[in-house]
Amino acid sequence: MTLLKAAGVDVGIAGANETCCGGRAYEMGYQGEFLKYAENNVEMLKTAGVKTVVTSCADGYYTFKVLYDMAGKAEGIEVFHITEYLSRLIQGGRLKPKAKVPMKVTFHDPCHLGRKTEPWLLKDGKVKAGELYQFPRDILAAIPGLELVEMERNRASAWCCGAGGGVIDADPEFALWIARERLQEAKATGAEAIVTACPWCKRTFNDALKEGDIDLEVYDVVELLKKAL
Repeated sequence: MTLLKAAGVDVGIAGANETCCGGRAYEMGYQGEFLKYAENNVEMLKTAGVKTVVTSCADGYYTFKVLYDMAGKAEGIEVFHITEYLSRLIQGGRLKPKAKVPMKVTFHDPCHLGRKTEPWLLKDGKVKAGELYQFPRDILAAIPGLELVEMERNRASAWCCGAGGGVIDADPEFALWIARERLQEAKATGAEAIVTACPWCKRTFNDALKEGDIDLEVYDVVELLKKAL
């Protein structure tokens, strides 16, 4: 909200009327529940006159952008992930990062932001190949003093954080093992922080770091951009 308002965007939140997107229910096989969430959310948005939805959650982005479209529920609503929206605001000169953020970071690509969403959008020509992976990197590149180093597995080949598809609920120990694998890969780059664009990824990484044997910070890309303004 702070960044969008700083760019002069007319933005609001649903508040008490906001419910889950339903994506996790869909991935765990509860498609009837998913449709209830979808119908409720779309009705709420249209009643409020909303035509553009911006979400900071990669799972939410995939759900609104792909699953709602597959279910025939997305007509008339434009959906952006926050990294795409902020990248365009920076390119348009409406956000101007000026403060130095002297850090070496590596970026973790959320599954739902890239490889789960891109194939569906490419099919209809709604994105260019690699565009969804580039938006967060463009934001990081615009932050003065920030150095980005890539992990060996990145973009469409990125290793999962461990939370996706309900794994964090069905097998939390396995989810943490996956997260630790990714954190060790991040640490091997020489980065002092791992940056992502998904609250599920951030949560799982922070949970995995509680064992205390990996020294690494975790940020959302939005947090670093805010530091630069």
